Amino acid sequence: MKPQASDLEPFIEAPGATSPHADVYRFGYRLGGAVVSAVDLPAETVEKLLLSKTGPSVRITPRGEIVPGLSIPNVLGEVGYVAETVFSIDDLMRETLSAETLRMEEATPEDLALLFSRLECAIALVRTAIDRASSF
Repeated sequence: MKPQASDLEPFIEAPGATSPHADVYRFGYRLGGAVVSAVDLPAETVEKLLLSKTGPSVRITPRGEIVPGLSIPNVLGEVGYVAETVFSIDDLMRETLSAETLRMEEATPEDLALLFSRLECAIALVRTAIDRASSF
């Protein structure tokens, strides 16, 4: 039976995965596990292209979860979005305000006062949102 185009499996191998060259990405197709067609592209070229098109973001959910994200456009112009909850806001503050972090960041009392002021502003915004939600 003659293989069909639908039998082809696309693949991408990262640098050093199975390629003898540590500095290339290999893109291609396999048929039954055997490579039918492949092209090697320099890692620097692929990574520059991908990074130039991505858009990092961070958001806070209404539950206080910090969600980092990355938007990645594809060849059709559509944008995929990758996100994963990593920290709660209190965990992030605990880490930010640890003695080691403050020492490494060379945080001054003025820096911490500004952080405090911004957090007070954020608390006021949350209170306003609670009041608004309570009136529904």
